[in-house]
Amino acid sequence: MSRLRALPVVLAVVILSCKTAETPAPAPVKAEPAPVAKVEPPPAPPEPKIDLPLAAALLKPPLGLGEVAAPIENPTTAEKVDLGWKLFFDKRLSKDGSMACAQCHHIELAYTSGAALDAKVGGAQNKRNAPSMLNLGYHSSFYWDGRMPTLEAVSNAAWKGQLGADPAAVAKSLNEVPVYKALFVRAFGEPASADNVPRALASWLRALQSGNSAWDKAQAGDAKALSKDAQEGSKLFTSKGCIVCHVPPLFSDFDFHSAGIGDDAGRKDTTKADADVGKFKTPSLRNVALTAPYFHDGHAKTLEEAIALMAKGTGGGPHPVDAKFKAQKLSPKEAKALKAFLESLTGESTFTTEPTLP
Repeated sequence: MSRLRALPVVLAVVILSCKTAETPAPAPVKAEPAPVAKVEPPPAPPEPKIDLPLAAALLKPPLGLGEVAAPIENPTTAEKVDLGWKLFFDKRLSKDGSMACAQCHHIELAYTSGAALDAKVGGAQNKRNAPSMLNLGYHSSFYWDGRMPTLEAVSNAAWKGQLGADPAAVAKSLNEVPVYKALFVRAFGEPASADNVPRALASWLRALQSGNSAWDKAQAGDAKALSKDAQEGSKLFTSKGCIVCHVPPLFSDFDFHSAGIGDDAGRKDTTKADADVGKFKTPSLRNVALTAPYFHDGHAKTLEEAIALMAKGTGGGPHPVDAKFKAQKLSPKEAKALKAFLESLTGESTFTTEPTLP
């Protein structure tokens, strides 16, 4: 009987134990956040369509000059020449938009500046006179000391030095002008870059020529092209030895000589050779009547002064004078004839106007 009474208690304990052993309810599942839709950037606007006028055809060399050779890596084309012409006159090529190449190379002065020395962007002064840009395509070295071997190199140096440009920054700004970008793509198959800006300038400089002077016409058989004074001056130019360094038809031997002018080290700056101290590249005498002042430092203000200095045989400076310079006695009549001959070398240029800029 006592066992039967204890049975309900045992059952109650068993039931409670089962309840206690039940599996706990699972934790609620955390809801994943809804995926954020990816926002695509708006498509770039289409490039504006630019209709460019045809580039002017390349001109033949003027009377008295031959063809200009271009390097195989930068052949001359009408499109490059047209672009380089614009760039030469555009202040946007400079660091601060204040200066173009043309500011030191004026058309009416045979692409010289008319000043003894010129300032760079930022105000620093150059130490040598700005030479003529005409007929540079025939030269074998560049600058008064010959430190640059190609027109591409000299264009790049002047761009960064004279104009103070950051090439990458200027190229970027040119590409922001739709017409310029189109001109570069047409000329080079790519937008403006630090590499192709100097190549465009070099192409234009090869096309910048001057010939068809009175002297050229006389050489071609026109007996009336030279005045009597110029004819006499031509004979004196040979007999007095001027022709030794100023060799026709460019009237330069493109070599380096010391005339004893000033204390500038000249070519020695480039070669570091003592034998080159005071030497400068022989300037071409074509258009010389338009390019005063003369010599690397603007030493002579007029053509008459330049003739007198060369006849003297030395500029009186501290550096030794080249053996090719010999003092010559010139009468006033002879000096006048020599001047008339030099004036007969003034020719016609292939680019006589400024371009329309984009």
